[in-house]
Amino acid sequence: MLHDKEASVLMEEGYMRIHIEYTNQESRSFICDTIGEVELEMDVHPEVIHRRLDKEGGGTFSVEFSGEDYICTRTSGEFIEKLLKRLHIKKCEYL
Repeated sequence: MLHDKEASVLMEEGYMRIHIEYTNQESRSFICDTIGEVELEMDVHPEVIHRRLDKEGGGTFSVEFSGEDYICTRTSGEFIEKLLKRLHIKKCEYL
């Protein structure tokens, strides 16, 4: 079952990902637009994967960072923190 604007973060050596769920078109648009705004503001362009999971409009976004350009700096963590704040997600699960 999907939850609206709920997030989890996965961190491994050389890799970081945030996974954000949504349950409706309004949240989907807000998440997508916010990812784009943070990308432009920080001049950071991670891999973004969108999956629609049900006919009611629910799905997920995964924002993934890998490679030395992102993982060897604090950029990926700063991006995720800024994204969570803009989406008004106060806490997320760390995997």
